[in-house]
Amino acid sequence: MNTHGTPSPTGLPGQSGITAHLPVPLPVPPVELYMDPRGYVWKLVEDGQDGRLFVPEQVNPASCPRMVWAREAELLEFVGPLTLVERAA
Repeated sequence: MNTHGTPSPTGLPGQSGITAHLPVPLPVPPVELYMDPRGYVWKLVEDGQDGRLFVPEQVNPASCPRMVWAREAELLEFVGPLTLVERAA
């Protein structure tokens, strides 16, 4: 912000230049939900080189310790196969 009264390269003469910054929203990838045979819904939180990691649907992965995320292989072993939940647009 130009507070000295001199024109700035981005302002018109007599104006102090850009004084406000608008946040630009970043695109949010769609959430993929999967259901196990018991009816519990799991949220895919990472699809990386080490496999896919899931948390229960209600859990916020940003505040959940990573050590409690479930690996897909563990879920398959303990609860059965996961089915992608189709959501209406």
